[in-house]
Amino acid sequence: MSNAAVIGKIVVTGELQSDSPLLIGDGMGESADNTRDIHVLKDQNGKPFIPGTSLCGVLREYVEGTSPTMSDQLFGFVKGKKSMQSAIAIDDIELDNGALTFRDGVRIDSATGTGVEGGKYDYEAVERGAHGKLRMQVTVREFHDRNEITDAVARLIRKLELGIRLGAMTSKGFGRVHVENIAAGLYDFRNRSDVAAWLEQIDPVPDRASTPIVPSSDVHIESDDDLIIDAHFALSSSFIVRDYNRREQGEDKINAFSLKSRDDFVVPGTSLKGVLRHRAEYILNRLGVDVGVLDDLMGMSTKTEKLKSRFIVSESYISDRSVAAVAQTRTRLDRFTGGVLQGALFTTEPVWQSSDEPTLNIHFEIHDVKREAEVGLALALLRDLWLGRVAIGGEKSIGRGTLSGRSARIEYKGRAYELDRNGKVVDGDVEEFARLARALKNYLGEAN
Repeated sequence: MSNAAVIGKIVVTGELQSDSPLLIGDGMGESADNTRDIHVLKDQNGKPFIPGTSLCGVLREYVEGTSPTMSDQLFGFVKGKKSMQSAIAIDDIELDNGALTFRDGVRIDSATGTGVEGGKYDYEAVERGAHGKLRMQVTVREFHDRNEITDAVARLIRKLELGIRLGAMTSKGFGRVHVENIAAGLYDFRNRSDVAAWLEQIDPVPDRASTPIVPSSDVHIESDDDLIIDAHFALSSSFIVRDYNRREQGEDKINAFSLKSRDDFVVPGTSLKGVLRHRAEYILNRLGVDVGVLDDLMGMSTKTEKLKSRFIVSESYISDRSVAAVAQTRTRLDRFTGGVLQGALFTTEPVWQSSDEPTLNIHFEIHDVKREAEVGLALALLRDLWLGRVAIGGEKSIGRGTLSGRSARIEYKGRAYELDRNGKVVDGDVEEFARLARALKNYLGEAN
């Protein structure tokens, strides 16, 4: 028997759930029936879906980071004159409850903090809460080590349970998905009952395979070189992230609403990352450091060069049960005279918090920290958010968008540090945390 002979099939099924907005673009740009700059990929019936190739690419990247040899066996390769066919096949995932949301973005001049002329863009995304059926098959051949390939699949399905990111803008909070109700089983074609069960089904299910595969407990999720910050804040003031796609009709017209995701108010990952990058540039400028070093950390893109961001933020959601949106009418002033402009009343609807309890969670990470100065910079950003030195959202000039820290958890190098509302370490090595907080200034001293 040839060592390429098929001796089994692994079937994996589950329910994929989206935890944040998802953007897999169709690559078409603007069209006659849709003037958005970026459109969501849809099937012939207008239903959004996740191509199997997109999911396959993300899983391959994960396996390559843990076992390059197994990556070749599972996903195939082409190296010069040598090649191997992929063993994995993943069906496209049609998304149910895949409501479209529309977001706006603007490119900001880092020197002035204002929008770049012509830099506004908008795009579609599939709102969080969409779900679809996952179906994956793995072809087992004679040359495969059965134990190795089943172990690799067990690790993959555990990774899918815990969550992955796919699509565009994953460093800005988009594309977070996980899979629930995963089932996996190996049909061993050397077993007559497995062959019969396989042939009797149009779409074989894992439950009828003789060898079930359970998610592995031995999964590499985050590297020890990853920094993870998860912090909880209360609103010190009101905030508003404008929803430019919602308009109020009638005599009491509201000019600007706060953006929502499903039923929750949202601080978009795009806004949060932009705020943090701008603040990082401010910190580095004050220290006399070329802000170009941020390109390697937070990514950059030009016509000739592109660097992937290692700085990842998540979208932040605020339940409408813990805050209230209250309309405020204001008057535009003449910037030259300081007087009121005739007939220039306008109304916005910012969000207010009535209690002192944590309302907003902010999560950001640095993958593969290259030097501890990056950790020091991240902790400086956390400090400035904590103390209300950085505002999020719009209308900052009238005091909106400031936060007050309540608690935080920082993980790095296998250690964890818990902060209380005063910013003091209440769990973890205090001296080691203080050393990390000084790492940026220490690095500058060593560099000079």
